Amino acid sequence: MSTARYFPSLTIRASEAEALRKLAEPIKDAIFPIVRMQAWPHPKNGAGGPVARSSEHISEAFGERSLGVDLAPPIPPSDKIYKTQSRADWAALGRSEVAALHNPADGFKAWCDFVGHDHRRIPVVQWSDDPVALRIQVERLSSLNRGVIFRFRRSRGWNAGNVAALSGLNFGQIPILLVYDYEQIGPRDDLTSIGIAIQGALLSSSAQFARGICTHVFKASSFPSEFTSTGEEHACLTIRERQLYDMLRTSPPIVAAGIDLRYGDHAAIFASDREPAFRGVPRVDYPMPGEWIYHRRREGFYDAAMRVRGDARWDEANLCWGAHRIREAAAGNMAGLNAAGRWTTIRMNIHMHVQAQSAGAALTTDEPWID
Repeated sequence: MSTARYFPSLTIRASEAEALRKLAEPIKDAIFPIVRMQAWPHPKNGAGGPVARSSEHISEAFGERSLGVDLAPPIPPSDKIYKTQSRADWAALGRSEVAALHNPADGFKAWCDFVGHDHRRIPVVQWSDDPVALRIQVERLSSLNRGVIFRFRRSRGWNAGNVAALSGLNFGQIPILLVYDYEQIGPRDDLTSIGIAIQGALLSSSAQFARGICTHVFKASSFPSEFTSTGEEHACLTIRERQLYDMLRTSPPIVAAGIDLRYGDHAAIFASDREPAFRGVPRVDYPMPGEWIYHRRREGFYDAAMRVRGDARWDEANLCWGAHRIREAAAGNMAGLNAAGRWTTIRMNIHMHVQAQSAGAALTTDEPWID
């Protein structure tokens, strides 16, 4: 994980697993995704339980490479009416499986055991206000000798109280990944003020791990939850997390501390515990290194794809799978592309491809694509 230059955060949904799977192999080699495990919503006989199915999908998408493994929030009870009893039972099983992984009993033994079953899983520590449970968990995860990830969230006060409970722990030669996640950046948020707050949290937390072998990652998302206010039919949006990262990595206090800050984001997804539902006018997005463009067309996805393909900012040299799908759609091949979720997959695939290249990976990806 210390050699990666791009660290996208994902939650294992069908769209995100597919976007990752369709990345070119050299791009996969250059990134370190941190995935939040949750219950897979679709039952299938003989394929294990809901969490096992999520694990299978991410394993199939990323192969034998190591990746960070985090845990999605517990699933709240739902009033949803299921079509069959088997689907209702599957949903209940998923809730119980995720709740069990969140259980702090015996130092988060269930979570530690889950991580330990697969050598590719680099664990994210689950924070706890119980300092004993937290320390036992960290010691167990460290004993796997794979590395440990700490995710500090702005919405949790950068987990300052939790970090203090780890004082004195010796990680030896175990690699440590420290992730500073600002989560969602608003369109009017002042980046300088945000940067000052993140810098303080980064320097404070990193001091607690001064004796460890640490890699530091900043991540956030400015991908919007709605689009009518930014442009009814078209807009070009600045990727504000990339701007903020460029400010932070050259900040004199961070440079003076010897911190080589790496870049991460939420892979062009709104940074909340769930992605907002896709509603309204069909929209096609096109990610670039520092901007997203989109076209919304009431006429449908085909018309939107044609406008993206004809946009002056379209990069003809981008040969990734997602860009290829936009080319196909603009040429009239709309097979499988009239569902909104498919366009989420396409956007995420292009975004991760472009960000991996922008992070300094000199890659050749002009390989044939088979859908």
